[in-house]
Parts: sequence; C-alpha cells; structure tokens
Amino acid sequence: MTQLEERLAERNLRVLKIEVINGAHAGRIYRIETVDKENQMVNLVYKEFETERNNELDFYSKYSKIIKQFNKVVTVWDSAPKAILMDDLKSPLKNDFKILSDLEKQNLIKRILDRLAVLHSLSVSENADGLPIHQITSEWHGWCVDQMNRLGAQNHWTKTEWIKIINNAYEQLDLINFKQQCPRVITHGDPHLENIFLKDGQIWFIDWEWAALGSPLRDITILCQDLYDTRLIQFVKESYQDVLNNHNLNIPSEDYQRDFNYFYIDHTTMMLAWEIEKYFQQYTSEEEVKEIIEFKIGEIQRVTNEELGLFR
Repeated sequence: MTQLEERLAERNLRVLKIEVINGAHAGRIYRIETVDKENQMVNLVYKEFETERNNELDFYSKYSKIIKQFNKVVTVWDSAPKAILMDDLKSPLKNDFKILSDLEKQNLIKRILDRLAVLHSLSVSENADGLPIHQITSEWHGWCVDQMNRLGAQNHWTKTEWIKIINNAYEQLDLINFKQQCPRVITHGDPHLENIFLKDGQIWFIDWEWAALGSPLRDITILCQDLYDTRLIQFVKESYQDVLNNHNLNIPSEDYQRDFNYFYIDHTTMMLAWEIEKYFQQYTSEEEVKEIIEFKIGEIQRVTNEELGLFR
C-alpha cells in the first residue's frame, strides 16, 4: 500500500483510481476516485507540496476559519510529504470561459466578484492576524525583463520596445514605492480563472499560497489576467466598486482607480513573465505567446497613459 493509500485508508476511504493532473504546478496533484465505508463514491484531489512551496499548507493550517467557506479542503497533512486533500471541484472556469457569450461572461464575473467581496469584507483583526502584508516590489519587474531578454535571445520576432514600455511604466509611475490607497483586507493572492471553480451553485477558490493582507484591487487585477478583452476588464473595474459598496466597503473613486491601475500594471508584468515561462516549458505555443505578449504590453501602455493622464 502506498503512502497516499495509507492516508486515505485512515479516513476510511479505499482507492479505486488515481490520475495525475499535469500542468505547471508547484507540486504533484492527483485526481482520486475512492469509496467510503458505506460504499459511496467520493471524488477527491490530493496535492503534495514542493519543499520550498508550502505556504499554502501553512495558510490552511492557521486560517481554517477563512478557508472553510471558500475552499473544499478536507484534510491537511503537516508531516512529510506535506499535502492537502480536497473535494474534486472538476474543471476550472478558465476551461470553458472563452466559449461563453459576452453576457454569460459578465454574469459569471459578477458571481466571482461577489464572492471575492465576501472575502474582502471579513474582519482582519478577528480572522487573519499574522498574514503577510502585500505590496508592490521590484520582483515582477525584474523577472519579466529577464524573461523578455531570454526570449529575445532565442526568437527573432521579439520587439525591443516591449522592455522599454515595461521599464517606462515602473519608472514614470514610481511603481515600487507605491503605497496602497484602499483599506487593507484579506486577499486570496492568485484568483485567476484556473484557480476558480463553480460547483453546486457556488464559487470556490483553490491555491491560497499567496494569501496576504492587501488592497482588494490586488485580487481583482489578478482576476483580469485571464481576460483578453479591454471591455471586460473595464467591466470588472467598474463593477467591483459597486459590489464593494453593496458589502459596505465604500472606497473613494480616486483611491479605487489608483490602486487598480498600479496593481494592474504590476500583475500584468508578473503574468507576462509567467506566460513566457509556460512557453519555455512548452505549455504555450509560439503563436499563443505572441498574442499574449502583444495584448499585455498594450495593456501596460494603456493603463500607464491613463494613470498619467488622470493623476498628473
């Protein structure tokens, strides 16, 4: 009997089938079919963490009150190999998002925004004392420039102005010295559409590795990274302030706009670097990465110009 089977047996679960979930994950993930002691089928996902990437497990251990209403985690193992067991939520929203109509996309986004607002409305003092504090640093900028240079050394189709546009954004807006304008709230830290699921009529989030205290716009601008339509991005930006108001989080428009723009540029830069990494790892085709880079570079330039025009 393997260690995984032993761990499941401790929960009175017998393994029928184990399937590896492939992808650019920080760990090993398996989809498991089991039966319980009443011979009822139970579908689960088991994730073993890499040694240097177990912040998510610490979060589950320390902040179970937060996670309980947003994630279907069943068990946490803090002994080696560190791992979690959760209900199988099936396919992430990203898988089918592209084929939805514009109205269906907007309706789904509204549901996600409302769920995030519930998280952002939680009392920090009562629920998340001890969480790290998120702020913009030079990390994503440096990584993205390195990735761009690496890409340029291997491909003739790269453009020199891409790095210039990124550098200009960080320099002109003094991004790494930005202090958030919005109240500090509990944030998921990585709520892109691959980490969001819809099951049993409810929105669920996985992968809380980057959970921290920060601006609510931190999560919203990461959500936007899977949207390749400026109209939808604007829809998210405009809609979330109304959603926050409905949850009694009233933020002045200027503060809201500034946080959105700064965090959006930083997170778009981060995602650019990650998308290039997925290309290097052959998860993304050359044609796809070209389209992604062109769109995100255009967004960095657009929002930089918007910020300079609005506040200077």
